[in-house]
Amino acid sequence: MKTAYILPVVATAVTLMLAGCTAPRHEPEAIAAANPTVTYKYQGEQELLQANQNAQGYCSQYHAVPRTVRIEHGSEPHVVVFECVPTASVTTVQSFSPNTPYTYRSDEELLDTSRNAQAYCMAHGGQSVQTVTTAPDGSRSVSYSCR
Repeated sequence: MKTAYILPVVATAVTLMLAGCTAPRHEPEAIAAANPTVTYKYQGEQELLQANQNAQGYCSQYHAVPRTVRIEHGSEPHVVVFECVPTASVTTVQSFSPNTPYTYRSDEELLDTSRNAQAYCMAHGGQSVQTVTTAPDGSRSVSYSCR
């Protein structure tokens, strides 16, 4: 008779052990994410503007636009890092007039005007083309046109 009582207890214990082994597993939960980035080396304004255009192509695969994260001037060539930001989170374009020279003092200002020109031209079905000039007094300006 004792064997009859032990069998259900053993069966219950085995069932509980197996249930513990087949408990539903939890999927990992993301606690942080970062936008894709791309880094370019450049020398001079023309290469910086080209790096910005290259970053646009790179970020487009993520349905995003480039935003400058950092520019390093410590050595030659310089380094610029772009972060791909979803287009939905981009603010509106500041005022922009094609063929108007924009004076800039830093690479950051040059990239800002370049992005405004690109957004303006894209909104009007074209692509921006830039012309960088340096005046005899050393001041630098850039003009954009849409084609």
